[in-house]
Amino acid sequence: MDYRVLLKKYKQYLIGIIALVIGISGGIFYTIVNARESKSPEEELVMTSISSSDHLKSETNSQQLYVDIKGAVKKPGMYEGSEDMRVWDAVMLAGGVTDDADTKQVNFSERILDQMVIYVPQVGEETQLDNRSSDTKETQNKGTSKVNLNQANETELQTLPSVGQKKAQEIIRYREENGGFKKIEDLKNISGFGEKTFEKLKDSITVA
Repeated sequence: MDYRVLLKKYKQYLIGIIALVIGISGGIFYTIVNARESKSPEEELVMTSISSSDHLKSETNSQQLYVDIKGAVKKPGMYEGSEDMRVWDAVMLAGGVTDDADTKQVNFSERILDQMVIYVPQVGEETQLDNRSSDTKETQNKGTSKVNLNQANETELQTLPSVGQKKAQEIIRYREENGGFKKIEDLKNISGFGEKTFEKLKDSITVA
């Protein structure tokens, strides 16, 4: 049998079959690539939810506080804590109290504040140092006077409870960028000033 004759006779059929195979292969390849690059609405929703959750966790974790633990504890020093911690939790970070600690003079159930000094006295020791942050004491010593968010400088803002240098700078930046505070609730628009922090501050601030 002469293959050249057969090839010539069925040449058109062979070309058609080859073209069909190439077309099918190309279609399959395009479908696979397109499926990998595109996500369904359900997948997009899942990714968005995960991203939002990670962002929320990041904001939550950013509310860190620092306390200075002194006196009759096993490992005195400065420790990092969070807003939901109590004095007892902070003392545990310092290794707990020593055998000669006078625990009756300490309110272990009190919530900790940023820049708070926690002092655990020894038995028989009399101390006038209470477990409050220095900025809280300054604010209380001022009586009924309030800090004006639209006028106070950085130093004055730091006399407020839970407001350190960084938060004071954020308050000043916000009022400069937004033309001042219209109401004290605007403070919650600043990162780091959640509902709990605002509750501590609302009786000590004004915008008038």
